[in-house]
Amino acid sequence: MKLGLEIDATIQIEAVAYKDWPDRQKNLAEYGKAFAGYFGPSHANLVTSAEIGNEPAGNKKYTPEQYKEVFRIMARALREGDPKLKIVSCAVQAGKTDGYCQPIDVLKGESALYDVINLHQYALLKGWPSFERTFPEDPNFRFIGILQDAIAWRDQNAPGKPVWLTEFGYDASSKQPAPNNKDWKDCTDLQQAQWIVRSFLSLCAIDIERAYLYFFNDGDSPSFHASSGITRNMEPKMSYWAMAHLYKSLGDYRMKSVIEKDTKGAYVFEFVNGQYPTKLVWVAWSPTGRELEMQKDLKIPGKLIKAERMPTTKDEKTAVALTPDDKNTVRIQLTESPLYIWIEK
Repeated sequence: MKLGLEIDATIQIEAVAYKDWPDRQKNLAEYGKAFAGYFGPSHANLVTSAEIGNEPAGNKKYTPEQYKEVFRIMARALREGDPKLKIVSCAVQAGKTDGYCQPIDVLKGESALYDVINLHQYALLKGWPSFERTFPEDPNFRFIGILQDAIAWRDQNAPGKPVWLTEFGYDASSKQPAPNNKDWKDCTDLQQAQWIVRSFLSLCAIDIERAYLYFFNDGDSPSFHASSGITRNMEPKMSYWAMAHLYKSLGDYRMKSVIEKDTKGAYVFEFVNGQYPTKLVWVAWSPTGRELEMQKDLKIPGKLIKAERMPTTKDEKTAVALTPDDKNTVRIQLTESPLYIWIEK
């Protein structure tokens, strides 16, 4: 907390199957009250929010009805233990669920008991056994669309509630999978870097208050969710440097508008500095997933300050030379790695 970081704790109720909880009412209530009463903002101030379960639908440990029962007990107890602690749902999904998340309707009519709607979403083109992931703009998978469905549910059923995406990410291993897992597919280190950055950029265009990447480190195990880190055995992967550049470039900026959004051509988003509204950054990339490169003309709304390409190494030269013509149009090379263009109006 001293570093300005907030901790969102996941109380993994699914560690104990519903049927195995002894005296659910008593034990869940005591646990929730004790947790909030010690860790919450009004007390030790170690945790600012708590999720009631992670993915309790997994392995059929909790039906929606069972989760709702446990959710109500735990939510009331957390609120009693510390009213300042934000109460977050488990991972939910609108529409057809993936077998891990609870249906979002478990939260219907329960707005007084929680503060945040929690989503998990992976761009999984295929499930078991390959668990093949795809780029976030892929029209064959509604990565953003599925999240927008949940936001639409929120607008109708719980207006004003923040929506968090507490898990998304991409596997990238340097190893081949074991023979008994031969169908598993990951992405390359470069794709992981590109897709993570483009996911964050795409999420800026919808009403998601927070987005948490899964995961910070991996042991280079070629299997599902086991190589999703931005570090590999604590050594930075390409995605580490790409994310660092994203934060450095846009940390003081906020999404302003979508300049262009064509899944077969270009995405161009405009960000504005939170303190100085005359300072802009345009971010442009190819969203095709086909390593497509093309030239594109952009008419920029002010003075060109500089341009940089997303890096994948620590000391990579990121500067890109652009020269506006007499109509203030610049010709850029559009690639799967986003190009950042700083502009002063």
